[in-house]
Amino acid sequence: MRNRYSSFLVLIIIFLSSLSTVCARTFEGSINFVRETVFDTTRINIYVKDSMVRVDERDTKNRLVSSHIVNLDKEEVYALSHSKELYKKLLVSSYSNDNGSVSVKKTQNSKEINGHTCNQWRVRDERMNTEVAYWMCDGEFEFFSKLLNLLRRTEYSLAIFSAVPEVGGFIPMLTEERTLLRKEKLKIRIVDIEHNNPSSSLFGIPSHFKSVNRLS
Repeated sequence: MRNRYSSFLVLIIIFLSSLSTVCARTFEGSINFVRETVFDTTRINIYVKDSMVRVDERDTKNRLVSSHIVNLDKEEVYALSHSKELYKKLLVSSYSNDNGSVSVKKTQNSKEINGHTCNQWRVRDERMNTEVAYWMCDGEFEFFSKLLNLLRRTEYSLAIFSAVPEVGGFIPMLTEERTLLRKEKLKIRIVDIEHNNPSSSLFGIPSHFKSVNRLS
């Protein structure tokens, strides 16, 4: 009887361990954004693998403009210049929560975007004369909040998302920025989310790149 009870406990422990592993699993793969203004259309590609994130920005001709490699656990950010074959480790400052001019309203508005139910969060910044509507999708995107909080503390803030409040597992499927007079400034939308296993080589610095103090 004791052996049966012990075996039962072992099975319970194994089950709970497996369950906690599944629950703790976060997004891994790639997310592709399109950024549209009245002047041009550019793209942002984000790749995620474990605690590593890579952010690629591409111009109107889909040419790679810049890359940033981020280690969320170690709080390290590297900027890469592919044209010059150089890289720089960015300084990460202490956390600052200077948002006195920003107000956040989580509205009851919702709509379906690319098959995902999204809720509208409106962020108003009096100092910057802007209001941003984020259509937020709840899911497995804990990395996104960590990424934004880390990048805000570097010279590279990924400014298009700088007004996003603490988001937890949410991610903006659609971002609409307007002036306080309701004039549209830009729109950013997620066009593709792929669950896959990105190559580890994406998150490494090419061996022939040289370290510098300044990229410009």
